[in-house]
Amino acid sequence: MQNKIARIHVNQHVIKANAKSGERNPVFTIKQGGKNTYATRVKVVGEMELVYSPDKPLSCGAKVWIETRGEIELDEKIAPHASEFQTSLEPTHNLAVNLDRALTEFLAKKRKRLVNKNKLSACLTR
Repeated sequence: MQNKIARIHVNQHVIKANAKSGERNPVFTIKQGGKNTYATRVKVVGEMELVYSPDKPLSCGAKVWIETRGEIELDEKIAPHASEFQTSLEPTHNLAVNLDRALTEFLAKKRKRLVNKNKLSACLTR
């Protein structure tokens, strides 16, 4: 049985955000079977094809990607929505603990943005 097709692309928005903030969030997105995985290093074992499709981009907007049914090896695999938070899922750690910490960080950032937005709105209405 063949593996499901995987599409790998480079997220230019994360590259730009990393350059601006100094962070090192993963820039590769691997889409396979309705699931997104983010990584800083991707190795494809097997055949792959480079695709340029400006008239029919992926749902995320990517117009260039790699397609493969080969095995994919990832280093520094990251949870979904990695551009919002940075939590490494090392095999030796408990997945639930890492996801809980990542969710807590994500929500804290959202709350901070909302507070700052409310302060700005209050200043502008005076």
